[in-house]
Amino acid sequence: DIIRFSKHKNLLDFGFKNQVEKYFKKLEIGKLNTFSSNELIEFIETCYSYAKISLNKYSSKYSKQMYSQPALFTIVALKIYLNVTYREIADFIAFSDKLKRYLGIKQAPDYSTLQKFYKRMPTNMFERITNQLIGNLEIEPKIIALDGSGFSSDYADKYYLKIRGYNVKHFTKSHIAIDIESRMILYSQAVRGPRHDTKFAIAAIRSLKKYNIQYIIADKAYDTEPIRNCINVEIKALDQIPLKSNFRHGWYRRLSQKTFKKEIYSRRNNVESVFSVIKRRFSGINKSKSTRLRNKETRLKTLVYNIVQYIKISKRIST
Repeated sequence: DIIRFSKHKNLLDFGFKNQVEKYFKKLEIGKLNTFSSNELIEFIETCYSYAKISLNKYSSKYSKQMYSQPALFTIVALKIYLNVTYREIADFIAFSDKLKRYLGIKQAPDYSTLQKFYKRMPTNMFERITNQLIGNLEIEPKIIALDGSGFSSDYADKYYLKIRGYNVKHFTKSHIAIDIESRMILYSQAVRGPRHDTKFAIAAIRSLKKYNIQYIIADKAYDTEPIRNCINVEIKALDQIPLKSNFRHGWYRRLSQKTFKKEIYSRRNNVESVFSVIKRRFSGINKSKSTRLRNKETRLKTLVYNIVQYIKISKRIST
């Protein structure tokens, strides 16, 4: 059972499913209609259950304690899941008395309250929730794929940028490491771009030491001797990285000519598929204004993806 860690009632006990369907019809937001009420219920329950495990109930004993941190996190994650604005998600919560009771709140938070929580939301909770998800699935990653992709920044009106002559070149660079079999994201990082993928690689590889990995897959951009050394020496795995045509030296680069397997490397497209799903479902455009918040928004999208993927795998296991 997905919510086996929580003692609170299921949303279906409140009759939330019918309420969601009525809201979809009333609001007439096209992008909301792509989600069924069952999917929405499962997402909210999973998100809230793991948030209660990973977050303190309140940020401070001196706070007004109107909204718990797990409840606020669930609402912010739901905003990403539905790909709506802060005002729209606040309206969604206000509509449903049953959802408010489920989250333990008396009234819907104002959109500004959600924004303030998002700003102070600790980023280390991403790792805590991810570790909980992976631990409960009991997956044993053997083949890992690394890759990076850019998320554009579009918080200003395009017409405004055009008439002012602004040329926005920066974007958020996201780097992830996924388990090929489950397509769960085991590591994620985000910084202001442009930034080369190799800047992330060593940290990503070292974060995977706790797993018994056989192969690490990456494209030619990762073809450096320090990266291959980290994979072979520190992780005790085999690198599956194509050689650049102009390579001249390096023990592990030369060794890879014998250990490279095309059938293993062909599975690298799984990591590109993960980025495609994230951008298609949760948008490849970040709306946050500051670099710090855009980075956090990108990582939150990868966490929401992991929660959705966790639900899919849990269903598959239970059937």
